[in-house]
Amino acid sequence: MFRKTIVALAAWLASGVGLPAWSATVLETSEVRAANAAAAAQLPPTYEFTLTAAGNYVVTLKDLGVMPGLPVDPTNLNVPVLQSLQVLVTRDLQAVAELEIDYPTEPNIAQLPETQVFAGTPGTYRVHVLGAASDAGVGLFSVDVAPSGGGAPLFQVADEIAIQSGPAPEQTVLQTSFTVTQAGAYRVRALDRSFPAPLVERNVLVLQTSPTVGVVVSNQGAFSTADVGTFNATAGATYDLIVIASSSGADAAGLYGVSVQGGPSDAVIYRSENAVGSLPRARTLSIASAGAHTLTLADLEFPEALTSFSAAVIQNETFVGSTTGTTAANLTLSAGPAQLFVYAVTPTVGAASVTLGQGAQVEYADVHIADASPEASTPAIYSFSPSEAVAAGNYMLTLADLRFPTQLTDLRAAVVQGATVVHQLDEAGSEPVTLQTGRMRVLVAATPPPVSGTTPGNGLFALTLTTQPGNATVIESTQGVGGLFTARVVTLPAAGRYDVTLKDFAFPERLRTSWLAVTRGTTLVGQVIGSSAIQNLQLEAGLHVLNFLGQPAADANYGTFGMKVADSVAPPVVTLAASPTSVTSGQTTTLTWSATGATSCSAAGGWSGSKALTGPETSVALTANTTFEIECVGPGGRDDASVTVTVNAAALRRGGGGAMDPPLLVSLLALLSLATARRRSILR
Repeated sequence: MFRKTIVALAAWLASGVGLPAWSATVLETSEVRAANAAAAAQLPPTYEFTLTAAGNYVVTLKDLGVMPGLPVDPTNLNVPVLQSLQVLVTRDLQAVAELEIDYPTEPNIAQLPETQVFAGTPGTYRVHVLGAASDAGVGLFSVDVAPSGGGAPLFQVADEIAIQSGPAPEQTVLQTSFTVTQAGAYRVRALDRSFPAPLVERNVLVLQTSPTVGVVVSNQGAFSTADVGTFNATAGATYDLIVIASSSGADAAGLYGVSVQGGPSDAVIYRSENAVGSLPRARTLSIASAGAHTLTLADLEFPEALTSFSAAVIQNETFVGSTTGTTAANLTLSAGPAQLFVYAVTPTVGAASVTLGQGAQVEYADVHIADASPEASTPAIYSFSPSEAVAAGNYMLTLADLRFPTQLTDLRAAVVQGATVVHQLDEAGSEPVTLQTGRMRVLVAATPPPVSGTTPGNGLFALTLTTQPGNATVIESTQGVGGLFTARVVTLPAAGRYDVTLKDFAFPERLRTSWLAVTRGTTLVGQVIGSSAIQNLQLEAGLHVLNFLGQPAADANYGTFGMKVADSVAPPVVTLAASPTSVTSGQTTTLTWSATGATSCSAAGGWSGSKALTGPETSVALTANTTFEIECVGPGGRDDASVTVTVNAAALRRGGGGAMDPPLLVSLLALLSLATARRRSILR
């Protein structure tokens, strides 16, 4: 396996980057969403580097041209391993560089490196590499970032893109290392525990890795009680132990123990019990006192009955005993550690309780979940439990379907204490629960909705358990259902208004769907759909969860998204005044305005056009009452202001130019009317 070499100024933080509380940005991250498990297996990690100075930088993307089974040889390009290779560099939800290797269709033509110059500013950058390897083997690539004018790279990474092939479903691979401290002869044993069924075969390999390299044990065949092999070891030598064990079918399961023992004191230097196929890993038990113990199983029948269930206990490399169904098993155990294996068969999902006790003393009681439907579109069981035992008393259980993006097909909860379901909630809602002192957990069974058009088959639910009275929180959680959820936790330093932004980088293509739900506790406080933002969202201090739901395009294996939470920028503040606010027809007024936190302003009403952020301006001559309006826009939004100027009609004036007294004007008009009437009378 090619050993990865990463040289960078900072390591990638998979959970996003949380900035100090004094920073305006609380969280900013970009990530790649894989469409399926095969695509995810070929996805390199996200890398990160930091620039400390502004300037021009060049990104270089190379296909190192590694051939199957050969060392790096860029001149040997007869069979290109990588079929595609591209890189995206992001900062602050912006794509600062995007490159793609051009792969010629003709053989023996080198894939030329791609370069791109970008204007960099101080800060943290993320590097996302996408590619696809052929079935031929492992392909290598490199990404460099250096000053465009020359100089040593500030960031370098060489990594691999490979087809990751896992074992068959009925197989399990154990690979571990051990060191021998005493020289001598050692033997390797592999014992089939025949739980829940016998295993088919095993392949055991012991490889010395230092000070020399070589195979010291190699044995393939059926399990037996005989030693698999022996080898002579030198003190200080290190070895790799590899065991491939097979059960009898894709749905079958098995269990075996393997040990390495020997030397002058016949000491056990390695020992483990290993599940095969669909058998879950062991739970560790701590036996308080030696003696007879009782192992009991029960089907919780949540959300439906199990087909079958069984359990086994192993201690000190000895198969102590097992039980199937509800029949109790009597086991003799020593004080100290032991291992518990539980196997259940179910059409979809189910749960069984397991209790191990000595007389009236219960040493272990817990729930084991069986899931035969690992696909994201099928039902699943989620388990929630407080970190401490609860006190006896009354509680309130609340189960809520947050309907994000759509309603769940089925949602129910079961409260389990000891080995018993003490309360069951068959749909979303709230119900009182009475609990005894001790450990407890809540199981939630949820079935995602079917895919509908561009709406993915996913959902989101919330669960709370609170004391009654008092309403103190015992359990509070939200959970995404389905395989497309990504959850990021962000801690807000203070209550206030925040901007929450979702970005689709369209790399390599636009996402088919992109949704973001912000939850606090069990409350959905905001949603974003597509590349957009929630601005001025009022949030409380403390933990919040960003639940991203994204689906790559139908013809793409990947999609890239970004999320950002930052303090809201204050909206602009605009003021506008007129002096004077009352004029005579034909006169002007002086308008004075200012816009704080704005980048542009525009006028309407009695004036128009773009305006500066501040200023005085003289209006045109006014002949009627006029309202002046101004609107200014900035990063925090927009604001407007208006002012109305009253216009008075121009008054008549005396010959001397003075204004005529109103009573005198009325008298003159009356005399004029009388004179006109008399004249008409004379003419008749």
